[in-house]
Amino acid sequence: MEYQAPTLGDLANIHALNRFFLMASSAPGRDRIAALGAYRMSQSQVARLASAPFLLFSFREQDEEYWQRVLGDESQIDLIDSANPPDDKIRQLQVAGLSFLWQLVHRNPYAARIVSGASVSWCERLAEQTLVGLLHRVATRGDLMRLRFQDEKHVWRRLLDAGISSSYQSRLASQHCALQAMLTQRDARPYDRMSAAACSMRAPGQRQAAQRADRIRVPKV
Repeated sequence: MEYQAPTLGDLANIHALNRFFLMASSAPGRDRIAALGAYRMSQSQVARLASAPFLLFSFREQDEEYWQRVLGDESQIDLIDSANPPDDKIRQLQVAGLSFLWQLVHRNPYAARIVSGASVSWCERLAEQTLVGLLHRVATRGDLMRLRFQDEKHVWRRLLDAGISSSYQSRLASQHCALQAMLTQRDARPYDRMSAAACSMRAPGQRQAAQRADRIRVPKV
């Protein structure tokens, strides 16, 4: 069975969000990237790294307990978690990033899982919210964003080596390895089971994959 891949427009938004993240000096995880030498990246290298087909930052998509608190009874929100609200740039990035994923889980949940490594339940939970309600819930959360692969230095070393190379093939290989690492991490479902998971979701307005030319085929198990 075939499923709709992220569109060129989706990828353009991902690249723009990644670039915003990499350029924001206060972005979560920037200190870890800098520790690996990324503070010396040129503008062209930043653009190459940002061209990854997935988000370089995470909204804690695998942390079900965290999102249960955030989207649960507002009176139960952990004040400690919200003690340090995000600055203006990070708030802008959170709004832009979550708005992008919110519309994507409605339109194409399969693609949303690919670009964020999210679980089916996280996508469903996001789809149940109104956009205004979702953004209201996270507005003061200073603990929402995380650096993707923050505990996997080997992934970042590769991204900051071949991933910023002027060689397209080297960048592609690096990005694909990182994507595979994201989709096969311990808490995520294996990539070859994503097709069945995507089928179980109800996505308002989702088009049949057979109607689109920009589709990908999931290998049979």
